[in-house]
Amino acid sequence: MSTTDLLTQAVPACPLCGGDDARPVDRIPDSLAAEINRYLPAGEAALPETLENRRVRCAGCGLVYLDPRLDGPSLQQVYRLWYGYAYRRVMTDPAHVEERRREFRDYHLRLLEAHRPRRGRLLDLGCGSGIFLGLAQRNGWTVTGVEFDALTAAWARDREGIADVRCGTLGTVLDPVERFDAITLFDYLEHSDRPGADLDTLTRHLAPGGALMVRVPNAGGWQARLMGPRWLAVMSTHLSYFDAPTLRQALVARGLVPQYLAAPNYRTEWEIVRQRLAWLRRRLGPATAPAQPAGDGPGPLVPPVGPLGGALQRWLASLWVEQVDHLGGWFSQGNMLTAIAARSAVAASDGAPPADAG
Repeated sequence: MSTTDLLTQAVPACPLCGGDDARPVDRIPDSLAAEINRYLPAGEAALPETLENRRVRCAGCGLVYLDPRLDGPSLQQVYRLWYGYAYRRVMTDPAHVEERRREFRDYHLRLLEAHRPRRGRLLDLGCGSGIFLGLAQRNGWTVTGVEFDALTAAWARDREGIADVRCGTLGTVLDPVERFDAITLFDYLEHSDRPGADLDTLTRHLAPGGALMVRVPNAGGWQARLMGPRWLAVMSTHLSYFDAPTLRQALVARGLVPQYLAAPNYRTEWEIVRQRLAWLRRRLGPATAPAQPAGDGPGPLVPPVGPLGGALQRWLASLWVEQVDHLGGWFSQGNMLTAIAARSAVAASDGAPPADAG
């Protein structure tokens, strides 16, 4: 099988605050290319598995980010293969879809509406297959989605009945005068090559009194601290790594008022064990069984594994990691960090962020 070249580029300034003083944190070989390669059909060029993730920390705002990172064309190639052969396989699995639907319904939508009870216009940036948008729409919101991948955007329209799903990037698909009462970013900001500029733009698109809801992997959680550079969220497509203080300061710097910032549990112990048992049964099933996530959250995906030994080892490892995460969640130190911040109801009409917003 031939191999596609991936190129990297240096990052001269912090993508959140623009600072130019960054200190090394850690480095580890990237695991995402190998996981994607497991899904590739014959004739599709593989990704090189020699890429190394090097993380640095900004001395100014505290953001941890990759430097160097994949350049634009290389990232597009990785995402093309991810969406084409991995993501879509998972999203055809009914058990995984139902788990995501329950998570969005019982935790994220309920949490958003507790802080923004009045329904209005909702924008979901990086909406994926549209599960959250479908739930919000059925709950009375007027919804708009933005999705990078055209086929996934079509999926959201067709399967979830979302009429307004725009395919493109934040800078190309929104009218400058559009305002939203709520904007949600689930597993988006860590992928952005310009999170500071994206937060500036989103602040301008928030209506006065509107709420911004962000979910990112929690770089300050127990799982991240225990695993270090081997944390499942460390991968070449995660360009930035936020902990609670860094995320809070990024929101405050843009004139937003944090109302909620926590990394709790949103699954019970029984739900974790039940999902792990279902995962193991599928791994021991036929090789044609649908692929399942190696764990909840943003980690790489693992295709079906036939032999008992390999499947059992993966099952025990994933269960152990999830138990660390679950225990941390009791102290708001879980694997996923969620923030809700409000824009002032008397904000300026142009929505411009403060001058010191980075």
